[in-house]
Amino acid sequence: MVFALFFTLLPVRFSSAEPDSSGIEQKKKEIKQRDKEILQLEKKKQLAEQDQKDALAHIEEMESRLNTFDKKVYELEQKIEKGQQELNRLEQQMSKRKEIFNNRLRTIYVKGDNFYLETLLKSSSFGDFVARLDLITIVTRADRQLMDGYQEDLGKVARAQEELKADLARLEQQKANANKIYEDLQAQLKQYQSKVASIDTSLNELEAENEKARKEVADLVEKATREARERERQKELAGGTIPSYTGGKFNWPVDGGTVTSPFGRRYHPIKKTYRTHEGIDIGAALGTPIKAAASGEVIESRPSNGYGYIIVIYHGDGLSTLYAHMYAQTVKVKKGQTVAPGQVIAAVGSNGQSTGPHLHFEVQKNSTPVDPMPYFR
Repeated sequence: MVFALFFTLLPVRFSSAEPDSSGIEQKKKEIKQRDKEILQLEKKKQLAEQDQKDALAHIEEMESRLNTFDKKVYELEQKIEKGQQELNRLEQQMSKRKEIFNNRLRTIYVKGDNFYLETLLKSSSFGDFVARLDLITIVTRADRQLMDGYQEDLGKVARAQEELKADLARLEQQKANANKIYEDLQAQLKQYQSKVASIDTSLNELEAENEKARKEVADLVEKATREARERERQKELAGGTIPSYTGGKFNWPVDGGTVTSPFGRRYHPIKKTYRTHEGIDIGAALGTPIKAAASGEVIESRPSNGYGYIIVIYHGDGLSTLYAHMYAQTVKVKKGQTVAPGQVIAAVGSNGQSTGPHLHFEVQKNSTPVDPMPYFR
């Protein structure tokens, strides 16, 4: 009876433990589908990463071309400035010679055509005659040299004017080329901005990589500051008033901008070393106005390697501020210009070795970078 009951129940127990083949197949299908989705996501990720690299490469290539044209524009502007100075010098020289020449013509007209003959006829002796003849020869030779010099000046002025005209035409062409690349670059940056922003933050270290660019900018600032201090000294010796920064709060150079990289030593995740960041990076949207932190004289406004277009403002007593990564097309000040606190001097860019729009801002005391933050407190 017991054995019969046992064998009767046994098949029931086994059948209840037997797996459901349709359920297993369903699970297999689900796993296979998830694997497929994972592969698709991985592929999309790889494509996105490649797209980011392509975007960066394209933007860097455009920025390199733009920087080349900006340098050509800057060099032409310097050449035109020197050419204009030389033209002014020649015109002044020509004006003086013309005045002397006209005075000689008036003298000859007043004395009459026979002035030299009458002078010779009035000789008291043969020796006096020879002396007077020598004098007349010297005067006529001087008149000839004066006339030749005047004619030469006319030629030089004409050639200088033509060269200046050609340089101005080349300048306009180079500016047009640079502006076209700049407009294309802005469109590309806006298109890829979200992609570029998502790249690993370690790429921000690109700026610190180019030691040559950093040294070039440091040398420019040191030279410009030294010249500004010398002008201060000369003015002080002449009894003039020397404007200087006497303390107080600097104006924040970018409204709404936030510090994305502070001043000081920071860790390089790739090289696993510490490097010094000589300013602060202020993140802001492309084209956001940049304002002068304090009043002063613009002692540099030019393209550079690695830092894009830079502006350096001297505030007196060895204190200066540096603004970097702008595009030349947004710069509103020139070297030698005086600026007021809060005056718009340029716009936020991503020029040079930069992975996204930001302002690199430095404060330098006697050409040595110092922490900018205390100047804003």
